[in-house]
Amino acid sequence: METMWGLRRTEELIKNPAVKKRSILTEKAFTRTRKMGFEDAVRFLLDMSHAALPYRLNRFFNKAKGGEPISQPAFTKLRAKFDHTPFELILRDLVDEEYSGRHELPLWHGLHVFGIDGSHLRLPQEPALIKEFGVRGGTKSSIRRASAGISVLYDVLHGWALDPSIEHTNRSERAAALRHIDFLADKLPGIAQNAVLLMDRGYTGQELLQKCESEGLKFAVRCNSYAFKAANNCPLGSSVLTLDNGQTVRVVRFLLKTGETETLLTNLFDLPESEFPGLYAMRWGVETYYHKLKQIVGVEQFSGRTPNSIRQDFWASLVMLLFAQMFQRDADAEIAKRQDSLPVKHFNRSRTSHIVVTLRDRFIFSALCGYPKLASFELRSVMDELARVVSPVRPGRSFPRVLRPGIPANHFLKSRL
Repeated sequence: METMWGLRRTEELIKNPAVKKRSILTEKAFTRTRKMGFEDAVRFLLDMSHAALPYRLNRFFNKAKGGEPISQPAFTKLRAKFDHTPFELILRDLVDEEYSGRHELPLWHGLHVFGIDGSHLRLPQEPALIKEFGVRGGTKSSIRRASAGISVLYDVLHGWALDPSIEHTNRSERAAALRHIDFLADKLPGIAQNAVLLMDRGYTGQELLQKCESEGLKFAVRCNSYAFKAANNCPLGSSVLTLDNGQTVRVVRFLLKTGETETLLTNLFDLPESEFPGLYAMRWGVETYYHKLKQIVGVEQFSGRTPNSIRQDFWASLVMLLFAQMFQRDADAEIAKRQDSLPVKHFNRSRTSHIVVTLRDRFIFSALCGYPKLASFELRSVMDELARVVSPVRPGRSFPRVLRPGIPANHFLKSRL
């Protein structure tokens, strides 16, 4: 079971003294025995519950610690003693293991398919957050709100976020994409040599395309209407174009169902032209990931109002979503076994929303309680529950993207997984 090794590794990292040393902000932090220490604080934040902090603390002490819980002000002071490092290390360690070559990963025409895209998080209206992350908005119909910019390198076939980041709201998306490419080339060179990047038109730029080429990465990038006029003047079908920097790219133009023309720049010269609409459509998986992060995990319902707590909650949310993906894959395998002998019209899969709710209710107790046998038993019970609550998968089902005032654009999905 994939989930079990992830949980074991997470517990090892939480208990690792080196992780604590890298995370604490002062030398004297956590040097005395308290009701809640560093390890307990990390476990506590990982459940990403949106209940009031006093209720969460009562629940945590009742289930995992025992004794009288600490107060909300005491926890606020405690979490200020360490940064987001333990949560980032957990995510990056799990990614390193998953993409180490020891695990079978889904491929498309023998390639890993990654999407790069950015988004924004709405933050509490605090002066410290505005100073740290900046503001967005300011039109006649809206106020300037505290906001952070986020970006992700996302495996659209596997459902894993490999290289997330959070920074100033006015960050350059292309600069973030270049850092994602550096991460892939430096940390996962074996994967990079066998991967294709999907990017929207906001990333179209000769520097970025040249960077992909130099690192041995394949790419398929949507071409905007003004950056590459020569590409937009190419006929429907496949053409070859030489850019100003001397780089040769393939231009693939095709009609969408809406009647609009889609133009892609790519270095996949041997791929049949008919494959490109389906390939680029996979990029929507990144939008779906952001929908899960914001609407299901609820990352924007922050438990603190300082830059440090924002980063803690952001990275803890990513770990939660990564575990939700692990649980979903194991639960889907259980569902598939049950359906093998049944005449069903559609394949069923577990519901992501139910998985996240279940993990919030039982994650700490079942996974990080410190008792392996109890954790294994509880995990088996959780998996059985997840396999019972299913939704049918209907291939090709789509919904129009309708934008409404006051509702984020990525709230409306073109398709459901």
